[in-house]
Amino acid sequence: MADSDPVPGDPDQVAALGRQLRRTADELQRQIRNLRAIAEVDAWDSKAGAEFRDKAKGSVTKLEAALRRYDTAADALGTKVAEASGSYQDRLHAKPTNYASDLNRAQEIADMALKEAKDAEDRKSAAQRTLEGLSEKEKGDKKKLEEQRDTAGDDITAARERIARAKEIRDRAARAACQAIEAVSDDSLKDGFWDKFDDWVDRIGTWAEVWATRLGVAALALGWIPVIGQALAGILGALSTLLTLVSSVATLIQVLRGDKGLKDLAFTVLGLAMMGVGKAFAKIAGRYADQALARMAKAGVARTSKQRLRADRRLNKLAGSEVKWERGKFKDSLKRKMDSFKLEPGEGWKSMKEPFTEPFSNVWRENLRVLRPGSGNYTAAWQKLVIRGDGNAAVGVGRSLSAADPGIASQLKDIKFAAQGLEGYSSVNRLSRAATGFSVAGTAVTSAGMALDGNLNPLLD
Repeated sequence: MADSDPVPGDPDQVAALGRQLRRTADELQRQIRNLRAIAEVDAWDSKAGAEFRDKAKGSVTKLEAALRRYDTAADALGTKVAEASGSYQDRLHAKPTNYASDLNRAQEIADMALKEAKDAEDRKSAAQRTLEGLSEKEKGDKKKLEEQRDTAGDDITAARERIARAKEIRDRAARAACQAIEAVSDDSLKDGFWDKFDDWVDRIGTWAEVWATRLGVAALALGWIPVIGQALAGILGALSTLLTLVSSVATLIQVLRGDKGLKDLAFTVLGLAMMGVGKAFAKIAGRYADQALARMAKAGVARTSKQRLRADRRLNKLAGSEVKWERGKFKDSLKRKMDSFKLEPGEGWKSMKEPFTEPFSNVWRENLRVLRPGSGNYTAAWQKLVIRGDGNAAVGVGRSLSAADPGIASQLKDIKFAAQGLEGYSSVNRLSRAATGFSVAGTAVTSAGMALDGNLNPLLD
């Protein structure tokens, strides 16, 4: 009967919006009465009292303009759905009321037409099938069946016309509501420069926040790729960081303008701090991974007993001792375990500054050089995946997937693969577990930073 829903819309939701507008209009009316009462009090006979009354009268004028807007919009949309009754002609010629009721009336007409069309289609199909199955002896029934088929076809055409009339009713009601609202909007209540500025800041902040999260997730999704993944994640991460800064500045402006609260600012600051923590974490994990891979490489080529003993001592030192959970031993064993995971002096503060400085550093040039076509890095990445998958790149992809911090995801995976040829060293399992721990912790830090970047706030409202 139609390519799409000919009379779309939800009358009940329209009426719900109308009731919301009506409640606002009623509250405005109440406040107008209160201000008028205050403005008419002459007991406060002083310059301050006179100035206050003038301000109150001016506020009444603005509130009355706002009241006209809400009152007109509520009437135009309607606060309840009035059910239509009677025949098609009764519904067709019913007096227009408001958009919610007229939309409902139009949909009822369309539903009636659809029901009639389905019935007519069934009659038409039945007549056509009977005509096709007539024998030579039954040809006398042909004319009667053809009349039934043609009548059903006419009924279908009439149903289409009724649907067209339903569309006209809906469109006419929509135009009437729009015209009423537009007419009352042409008053003294106009957005000034700061209103438009606030709207612009909100749009920019929201857009930057959404895309910062998307690019951050994309960086996580690509950082595991050998050789080129870190460069891809570096560019996406820098863009995400830049947009996060834009979103943070927008939030700060909105707080200063009174459009957002201190909670929003607190989450923004905490999100930036988590990004700094993530940078610090990546430095520790990256240094640990570099040392582990270097020492594991030497252990892999050790041939003499003396070489193996020296390599084992170095791996043991890097892996650290196991954490002892017994009372009185946990604190000291944890301290010894964490001795390998420390930042150099000044690196902590530098990491906290990186979210602000990285987007403006040479990170772009370095990463673009890695991604440059013809650099051989794409071939190297493919070969590494093939090796990790024992000759099958698809298996290598599955074994390489990681949600760790993009800057260290591939290195941490390298530790896991390097451990496979060093089963004779007792500390290798501890190194592999440490790499897994870094992966889990890196995912937690990065995910928390993205969640705090404006995405968690609505859940706490």
